[in-house]
Amino acid sequence: MKILSSLTVLVALTFAAATSASGQQPELPKPGPEYDVLQSEVGKWNVEIKAFTGPGEPTVSKGKETNRMLGGFWLLSDFHGKMMGLDFKGHGVYGYDPEQKQYVGTWRDSLGPHKMEMTGSYDKASQTMTWEGMGPGSDGKPVKHILTTKYNDDGTRVLTMQMQAGDAMVKIFEMNYSKAEDR
Repeated sequence: MKILSSLTVLVALTFAAATSASGQQPELPKPGPEYDVLQSEVGKWNVEIKAFTGPGEPTVSKGKETNRMLGGFWLLSDFHGKMMGLDFKGHGVYGYDPEQKQYVGTWRDSLGPHKMEMTGSYDKASQTMTWEGMGPGSDGKPVKHILTTKYNDDGTRVLTMQMQAGDAMVKIFEMNYSKAEDR
């Protein structure tokens, strides 16, 4: 709590210094069109999870995701459900870095102490977001992960997660999202 209070004071002092130096309030940044795809994920979602753990049919489970925007710039995502028979909770933070001209994100979850940092790109023509990052593989060592989200015209979306296994990328999850009723 002390860190939060110190941060609040620092932000207020910086804002006050900028205002007094020019006599006017500084122009605050505004989210551009790059944030529209993140905004489209705001709300409550039901998720069907298909886990591909080997040959044969995938294991199917359910989850819920709740997303909100922070200042119009950051999508905060909270997920909970079952994955591979385990209780699972995760938290993601996603935004757009205008200097790097790419999407940036982090993910943390209850299955281990590792975080995944990702960079992404959005293809408007195919309505597809592609994220790449390093995360733990089946042996716990970092491997490449690719997450692809296809946004459908009906408001649903499908996220496919692949993980590097040797020289190949192997599909490990397919998650189908549909809007949940707000109650």
